[in-house]
Amino acid sequence: MKPFKGILYNTDKREGIADLVCPPYDVIENTDPYYARSPFNAIRLELPRDLPDTNRYQNARNTMDGWLLQGILMPDSHESVYVYEQEFTVDSGSFLRTGFISLQRLDKKRILTHEQTRKKAKADREQLIGTLKTYTSFIFGLYDDREKEIRQAITNTSREIIFDFTDEQRIKTRFYRISDKGSIESLVSLVEKKTIYIADGHHRLDVSYRLNVTHAPFYLTDMYDRGIIILPYHRLVRFSRKRSLPELISTLEPFMKIEKIPFTGLDSLSSVLTSVAASLDLAFAFFSNDDHGHIYVASERSALPIYNDDTIHDSLRKLKVNAIHSGIIRGIMKIEDEDISFTEDHRRSIDSVMNGSADLAFFLPPTTVDEVRDIAENALDMPPKSTFFYPKILTGLVFYRYA
Repeated sequence: MKPFKGILYNTDKREGIADLVCPPYDVIENTDPYYARSPFNAIRLELPRDLPDTNRYQNARNTMDGWLLQGILMPDSHESVYVYEQEFTVDSGSFLRTGFISLQRLDKKRILTHEQTRKKAKADREQLIGTLKTYTSFIFGLYDDREKEIRQAITNTSREIIFDFTDEQRIKTRFYRISDKGSIESLVSLVEKKTIYIADGHHRLDVSYRLNVTHAPFYLTDMYDRGIIILPYHRLVRFSRKRSLPELISTLEPFMKIEKIPFTGLDSLSSVLTSVAASLDLAFAFFSNDDHGHIYVASERSALPIYNDDTIHDSLRKLKVNAIHSGIIRGIMKIEDEDISFTEDHRRSIDSVMNGSADLAFFLPPTTVDEVRDIAENALDMPPKSTFFYPKILTGLVFYRYA
């Protein structure tokens, strides 16, 4: 682990920082609001656009170089570790997640992954990071700090506030720097002993290896802290070949008990999501364009074929998201990959079915942090979009230029 001189928005020349940050690239569906928010919003570096005579990656490089020349962005004056606090609510509960940003030495034995990367997204990030020679968004990692040693080291050290604001999702952000060498050395001695489990940023990690950088910027936090919230990724299906609701239910009935619940709005859906998440047995729900009046809840009746597949590692056979995605949706129901898209937003799922842009929405239980750890330690991969760590790490609080 190492501190670094981050590149920060110049507080004398910028607008309010809330107008300059954006979510990471992989959760932005529409870039227009961020482009409109400010001519200096980080979206211009995170998701740049092509110009008539300049491709998007060179455009981002020109933009960043221009901002540095104008003093919109400035290198920090100190080698620092950056502490990042987020206060947020989920289902009326209040949470605080505290982490820190530093450089980590790349080591495949110490840094464990749980998700396959996709060629298109990987190629895009490689082009962007390689052209900018800069990380605009960071790799999100977890470590086991049940003794709270790292938390105490961060809490007890002197730190300087840089940003304090509330973003568009009503998430409160406090962003600090730790520059004291002794404090950083104490933190390094604790962190270097830890295995890192990747929560988010698998593509950026893979690109880091491909670019042969020795250290990459990570946001790290305690995997067993109360502030760790993993939301489920739901599945939206748009059939290339029409499938009726009775046909789909008939494929499930040998293995799943199906219960019809009246759909009376989002409150009824929330109740279903809570029961699916709390179920000890395998359970999920679905909502069909053939029946807007009901939500269907499926709970395990008999052993799924995937449980008896000896070619699949035991950790994957018992992983709920894999049993549902690979074992049921793709295996039993024979729904094709190209018909499936993903969203963490259950409201959007309902709206998509209601307006006909999706034929079917599947609502899955959340993956647990212990499942993430188990898959990573066994060098396995979950299905795509198995975890949504909430909230995401904002882009624009600090950048790391490696060359």
